[in-house]
Amino acid sequence: MSDHNKQIVCISSHYWDDAWFRKQHFMSRFVKKGYEVAYIEPSFSMVRTADSDKKNYQTNKLFEVSVERKNRNLLLIKPPRYLPFCTRPFINTLNIRYISFRIADTLRKHGFKDYTLWVYRPEFADGLNIFHHKKLVADIADDEAAYYAENRLKSLYMKRCSETLVKKSDVVIVTASTLIDKFRRISSNIHLAPNGYDSDLFSIKTVKAPTDISEIKGPIVGFIGTLFNFLDFKLLDYIIRKNTDKSFVFIGGCEASVEKEWKEISGYNNVFWLGKKEKENIPAYIQQFDVCINFFKVDDVSKSVSPLKVFEYLALKKPVVSVEMESLMKEKVSNLIYFAKDYNDFHLKLNHAISHKKDESEYQCVKEYSWDSIFSRVFEIFQKRI
Repeated sequence: MSDHNKQIVCISSHYWDDAWFRKQHFMSRFVKKGYEVAYIEPSFSMVRTADSDKKNYQTNKLFEVSVERKNRNLLLIKPPRYLPFCTRPFINTLNIRYISFRIADTLRKHGFKDYTLWVYRPEFADGLNIFHHKKLVADIADDEAAYYAENRLKSLYMKRCSETLVKKSDVVIVTASTLIDKFRRISSNIHLAPNGYDSDLFSIKTVKAPTDISEIKGPIVGFIGTLFNFLDFKLLDYIIRKNTDKSFVFIGGCEASVEKEWKEISGYNNVFWLGKKEKENIPAYIQQFDVCINFFKVDDVSKSVSPLKVFEYLALKKPVVSVEMESLMKEKVSNLIYFAKDYNDFHLKLNHAISHKKDESEYQCVKEYSWDSIFSRVFEIFQKRI
């Protein structure tokens, strides 16, 4: 018989086999502590095809719930596909309620009852009453409403969902201090737990340079991650043109929304786009970088972002030049980051970071941002408050 006090249902925005973020890191650690976890994966519209780089695991069926038991304590649940036009608030609400009924029924059949519901997706605020949960945890990783600033209706919808989720939660965990400021008026039980890095993967090791980067002339300015529309491509264009003596290396994919901007930038002779790499190989590439860059647009989105890649750069003791991001500037590691106030300052700090290496002892505080350390803080909050 299951111990329902040790059951967690996690509503995630990432597939288990996707790149690992806080969702998978936290839930895998709960599993190791003996908790039974049902990990609810996302879905996508029934009129779309799976993304080309995700088709091995983005396999949601049209009308069926898929269940896979990864091990004794981890159950993966894939909801059915969504109704079309799911970006529209009204349709999205219908989808969420339908999906919630199907998930709740599946959970019941697999012995989940009076569990802790751990939510990463604010839209599920409209389906909370369908789940047979005993406690509710909201883990807020971004200001979701800010992502839709150009779509007023969707932005208001996400704002309502986020606030409803926070109000109804027994515990609220956020990645950025700016999110505490945003939600403290509607929750008295809100806690900060920023993103982190995998200490097993991002440890200092002497490795041979991967073949596709070994012949690139240094100094190398590097970036790891998906190229998407919240990055400042005008800033990127500026520093590439100002630093023709340096090679700019990019590891990761590119979203369709920025293909035009990226096509122009990737045409420069000193730009090298090496594409996506397996996560196990990422540290080997970062170790070849002389400096790493974080070039978000400075807006309401970046204000509340806890950029995972920055902690990974710092774990490998690499200098980082970043735009000014309010929450990141309040972290203990902020003294290791060169924050630039404008485009020219970014250029100047980029060159300073390459020529003035920090002492390795200064990076000791980065250990506090390992996923093990972050989870220990979260688990302590969970035990005391749930």
